[in-house]
Amino acid sequence: MALLTVLGCSKKSVVSSSNSVYGDDLAKVRPKFEYTEPVEKVAETTKPTPVPSSPKAPADKPLYVNKKLDSALDSLSRQNKSIKYISGYRIQLYVGNVRQEADAAKSYVYQVLPDLTPYVSYSQPTYRVKAGDFIYRSDAEQYLEQIKLQYSSAVILADRVEIKKSLMVNSSIE
Repeated sequence: MALLTVLGCSKKSVVSSSNSVYGDDLAKVRPKFEYTEPVEKVAETTKPTPVPSSPKAPADKPLYVNKKLDSALDSLSRQNKSIKYISGYRIQLYVGNVRQEADAAKSYVYQVLPDLTPYVSYSQPTYRVKAGDFIYRSDAEQYLEQIKLQYSSAVILADRVEIKKSLMVNSSIE
């Protein structure tokens, strides 16, 4: 057993000669392919048959497809009008227990950022003041820079926003 460990750990030397050339012939195992010249077929010259343009419907028959399409579009329109909220973002300016500070944050939004709508919520004992209806976070980040000058703890939160109000917010502030 000791002999095996000694042999396994012994240094192996590799003899290499730069003059040796590999001399096995591999022609026996290589696949053989035969090349055949492609033959061009001369197509018979025939007149192409004219394809009639779009079939015309008789003028006296109503187009039932259009009626079905109109009714489907009307139902989709009614369904889309009923959707008033979408997942979006709002900027939270203030969180605290003092009502006067919450009112001050609300009035700040009215005065400095008239494009945004302030939202005040009260869950005993905490007031939260949020502003804006943003579909995209990048739009909210532009307003956040300006708000952070006054409210350094302002953050962007995911919230349900009104679609109509979010479309009225300017995406770029001056």
